[in-house]
Formats: sequence, C-alpha cells, structure tokens
Amino acid sequence: MKKGYLYCYMLLVMFLLGGFGLLSLFSPEQTYSENENRYLDEYPILSLKGFLDSSFQNDFSDAFSDQFAGRDTWVKVSTQVKKMAGFRDISHVYLGKDGYYFAKTTRNEIDQKQYLKNLRYAEYLGEVAGEGACLLLAPSPVEILPGKLPEGAPYYDGDAMVKMANTVMKQTKYIDVRSSLREYAKQNQVYFRTDHHWTALGAYAAYSTYCVENKMEQHTYGYFDVKRISDSFLGSMYSKILDPMAKYDDLYAAANTPQAEVVCDGEKRQGIYDVEQLIKKDKYAYFFGGNYGEVRIKSHVDSKKKMLVVKDSFANCFVPYLMEDYGEIVMIDLRYYKKSVQKLLQEEQFDNLLILYEMSNFAQDSNLYKLVH
Repeated sequence: MKKGYLYCYMLLVMFLLGGFGLLSLFSPEQTYSENENRYLDEYPILSLKGFLDSSFQNDFSDAFSDQFAGRDTWVKVSTQVKKMAGFRDISHVYLGKDGYYFAKTTRNEIDQKQYLKNLRYAEYLGEVAGEGACLLLAPSPVEILPGKLPEGAPYYDGDAMVKMANTVMKQTKYIDVRSSLREYAKQNQVYFRTDHHWTALGAYAAYSTYCVENKMEQHTYGYFDVKRISDSFLGSMYSKILDPMAKYDDLYAAANTPQAEVVCDGEKRQGIYDVEQLIKKDKYAYFFGGNYGEVRIKSHVDSKKKMLVVKDSFANCFVPYLMEDYGEIVMIDLRYYKKSVQKLLQEEQFDNLLILYEMSNFAQDSNLYKLVH
C-alpha cells in the first residue's frame, strides 16, 4: 500500500514538473523581471555550431531557468523550505538577525589582482587630475553591523583591503568612512535590511567624513530636511530570495537641495528625483531615475566649482548632499560610459574628483581600465 502511495506521489510530481516545463516552453517569453530588476535570458535559436560547441545547451538551460512558469512562486516556496530546514545561506544571500539580508561575498570571490589593478587606475586618475582627487569605498554592511551576520559566516577581509588602498593611494586621497558609519549605526539604520545600498543616513555619514577630509563646510543632517518617501521598499537582497517574512524598509531622501538642471545621457529630466519610480519595484531608482553613463547636474547656487564623480549606484543618494557646494557635478558610470575619461579631463576643468564605489564592487569591476583611456 505504501509503495502505491509513493508511486502516485512520484507520478504527481513528475506530472506537475512536466506540465510546468511545457508551459514554460510554449508560453510567450518574458523579457524583463521587474522584481529582479534585470533582463531575462531568452531561448536561443538552434544552430549546428551552437549545438556542437554546447553553447546552445548552456544558453537554453539559462533561458529555461529564467522563463520557468511561476518562477517567483517557486523561489518563495524554496526559501521557506530552506528556512524551515535551518539554512541561513540562500541563493548567495545570508539571512542575518533582525531581518537583515547580506550579499555573500567571501575572500575567494575577491580577485586581489583585479583589486590592485583598479587601485592603480584610481591612483593614475588622481595623478592626471592633480589635487582634489579622492577615492571613497563604501564598506560592506557586515563591517558596520557584524553582530547581524549569522555566526561563523565567512566574509571578505575589509581591513586588509583598506590597508592595501592606503598603501597604493599617494596622489589620490583614500577616505575611510567606516568610523563615521559605525558611530551612526549605534542608534540608527545606516544600511537597508533588504537591499545592498546604504540608507540616506548612511550616505550622510560618509558625506560628513568627506567634508572633514577635504576641509569643507559640513551641513547638519537636519539642514537637508531628509523625509521619508516610501515605507514599502524591498530591495535587491529580497529579490534574490523573495522571503515572504521580509520586513519592509523605509526609504528617505534629502528634500532641501538646490534647484538644478539635470541631463542624463543627453536627456533633460525634472530634477534629481524620479517620483514615478516609487510605484515600481526598484524604488531606489527614485534617485536620478537609476544609472546612466553620464549625468550632468547644474545647480542654481553661487559656487562656480565643478566636480567629477566616477561612481556606482552608491553615489546616487550621496551626491545630493554635495549639490550646494558645486555649481556643476558630472557623474559617470563606467559600465555605460562610452567616451574617453582622459579626454573629458582634458576638455573640462574639474576642481574636485571623487571615485565612489561599494568596496567589493570596486574590487571586482572590470571597467575601471577606462579611467586611463
């Protein structure tokens, strides 16, 4: 009798998987996942060459995974089952304490040779730009909130990476913001629970250190009139595991910023904030509407100073704090910037240059060679 039940169960599972598989193959293909904020792989066209070199099979497998019917539901179920089994490492995300999720980045995933190359690219840019060049690497939230990480979970060595940066950086000033973030983190939230970015307060803590290091006037957090703009933010870490028990994050932004003319990749925008993003999944895109190759911000202020920011997405909620100090800020994201950085430096005079990345992202980025071209 028990064997009969087992056979029926196996047949049911095979039927369901087969049914979902066929449905996935013959349903209209999805091109974009708003939940994951990325474009999905689509089924490849069969060719003899692709079949023989196995590229067709690999591409088909990736596409099938992306196009599988009810994919988000299956991810949610899988996460729940793994949590019940005691897993604290799911889909390369650590499930930390108090609802915090951390991107799992271990020492083995940091290419030290690439990191050293990128530091040298940053140092070279400082040599070309002259005084006023800085490198600011946002630390991992694990460094600031170690008590939230699952006990014994391996992670990369941020201290060693900071030491290497201080060794290489001579002309370019390295700005260590960890002490400021730790101080603010004692009573406040400086990193999102469900996202890999720092919060508006975390960005302000880094801004305060930047001002001290560059002998700039530092405005108080209250001066910027930072307001909550959403109470239902679920970020990039949540998107990887779709945990039904996730706690919503509040999203804040500085309200007291100068009026400005903003041009993103040649297209004029209505200010630095994109309100329409608040009704979408990726609410962090409220800052500038997302990432672009080049963003030019001309603030209506008395200052004639001009700044170049080479950045990843961590700069998006940081830069608004600097707008009152610079008449123009140019932000470039090397993932999308197609022009010559050296030519940009030759054609335009910048008073200050800031390279701002999240540390592990900077270490692994393969686009920083563009700084010397």
